[in-house]
Amino acid sequence: MPAPQISVCILAGHGGATLDACLECLQAQSSPPSYELLVGGNLTPEVLSVVRGRFPTAHLCETGGRLPGAARNPLIERATGDLLLFLDDDVTAPPDLLKRLSQTAARHPQASVFGGPNDTPPHSTHFQVVQGAVLSSIMGAGPVSRRYGARHPGPADERWFTLCNLAVRRDVMLPFVSHLVCAEENALLAELRRRGERMRYEPDLRVFHARRPRLSSFAAQMFKYGRGRGELLARRPSTFRAAYVVPSLLLTYLVALPLMIAVGGQASLMLAPLALYCCLTVATALRVAWTLRRIDDAPLAAGLTVTVHACYGAGVLRGLLLLKARRKPGVAEWISTSSEPAETVRLPGEARGAQRPPPGREAYRSEG
Repeated sequence: MPAPQISVCILAGHGGATLDACLECLQAQSSPPSYELLVGGNLTPEVLSVVRGRFPTAHLCETGGRLPGAARNPLIERATGDLLLFLDDDVTAPPDLLKRLSQTAARHPQASVFGGPNDTPPHSTHFQVVQGAVLSSIMGAGPVSRRYGARHPGPADERWFTLCNLAVRRDVMLPFVSHLVCAEENALLAELRRRGERMRYEPDLRVFHARRPRLSSFAAQMFKYGRGRGELLARRPSTFRAAYVVPSLLLTYLVALPLMIAVGGQASLMLAPLALYCCLTVATALRVAWTLRRIDDAPLAAGLTVTVHACYGAGVLRGLLLLKARRKPGVAEWISTSSEPAETVRLPGEARGAQRPPPGREAYRSEG
């Protein structure tokens, strides 16, 4: 049987209903190229039922308590497609995603990485719509805002892509760093860029990614993103960009501001950066409200902008200053789709906490 053109790799973790919606959109793809499905994560009976109901021949891997990067690595090892497409299980896709990905890869044979924006899904709540608009603004998410809204197609780097919608040619793919709580795709893409691999951003390669339903979950998500970035910076300083630490510098400035004024600093001078930040935040909130055609959204947009910066900045500091010891990936268990017994495997090198790349690819050090 010929190898599929695309291997769709999904980690389950948001429940059966969410995963079912994701798989339903895969089933509904229009004239797709040949593809296979690999699903990893915590494979509860509900998840197994959903996957087998939609894709009886899917490859299923129980990855237990692994961190996301380590959980995806068995899927990479098993995949046989020319392109590896990574999707989150809370993503839904237009019916032409796989066809467009195949066409884009054929038009740009010199590129090894492909991706597009993750948009706010239709029928999202008011809170989620404003959240998505804030994330797609320059003030809201800085250099990674293009991940959340369509930009012009063209060459790109790791700032343009996120793991909920990322395709990589299998012949250049490396294992994800296994010990990061988040941002494992940033480590991978930075290394591929260092090796000279080209990347292509296409707004047509879009998916719809569920936004967080509440302020608390949104704040936790931004903190996690920041923590992953901080851990990556601590272990691979070569990935540093000034924009990644601006929110942390802002937090540090706010904490130190009362002390600076108390020890005799000129208040007007000390408060100038805060005044500038407030002006930029208000201007962004008004622009978001104008874009959404609802001026009443401005206060919420301003609050979410501050939430992004505060939580992401705190997360970066957490990742930089309180770096956890690495934990060894656990055993990955491939679950048979037939009556045969499950296959329990440990990827080569995992007993020592190392990872093996696909054949012919040299592993890279995550410490930088």
